[in-house]
Amino acid sequence: MRSILCPADSADTLDDRVETALALARITRGHVTFQIATPFAQMALWEPFGGAALSAEVVNEVRAADERLGVDLDKRLASQDVAYDVVLIDQGRVEGVAAAARFTDVIVASLDDPALEEVAIGSRCPVLALPKGVPMLAFDKPVLLAWDGGHESAAAMRAALPLLAQASAVHILTVREKEDSFPAREAACYLSRHDIHAEVHETERHGSIAATIAETARELGAGLIVMGLFGKSRLRELLLGGVSRELLDKSLVPLLLAH
Repeated sequence: MRSILCPADSADTLDDRVETALALARITRGHVTFQIATPFAQMALWEPFGGAALSAEVVNEVRAADERLGVDLDKRLASQDVAYDVVLIDQGRVEGVAAAARFTDVIVASLDDPALEEVAIGSRCPVLALPKGVPMLAFDKPVLLAWDGGHESAAAMRAALPLLAQASAVHILTVREKEDSFPAREAACYLSRHDIHAEVHETERHGSIAATIAETARELGAGLIVMGLFGKSRLRELLLGGVSRELLDKSLVPLLLAH
């Protein structure tokens, strides 16, 4: 995880992302790209009330604000012992991240980002998503891998290997739901080939599956939950809910997501 992408904006969760990205770069000897994305070209075509003249004024104001953010970030980071760059792009958040993700190992994001699901599903890159006020500054806490035997959880496990290697303990959790799920012991065997020795847990549901995962993470003192992210239509997600949706909404622990 040496190529780290951190979307930057004026949200009050920016500090969580910045500090986490820097901490991750230190342990991996990596590089962080802080990306400030604003679709100036799209805004120039927007004609609210006053038409093109107002549109140009709005574009200039947003451009100036983004440039100030870039300068402020550069000043803040100049004294850090981490390789980084700050880039401003004329694209929307999702499009900009997706373009950069081709050469990115992990994206550092915030759980309350409205674009998080689109980024995680559309970028084909693992996302380290942080609850507000919970920067991930240490990587030696226990890690919980939520395992259901699906391709998504397997992708998340593979993506998490560098972080699992740093953890003080790795726990694989299966919540009993269906008989044909791929055995967690096979996941543990895979990890052992990477010199990561995981403990397997199987438990009954206590409330929802997401609540069971969260409670187990709390009991184990986990500093990270690794999980697959399931892509569904918005209508189906609204009707059915889902483990991914509940954890994205309620997790108090950082999540490593992969699709």
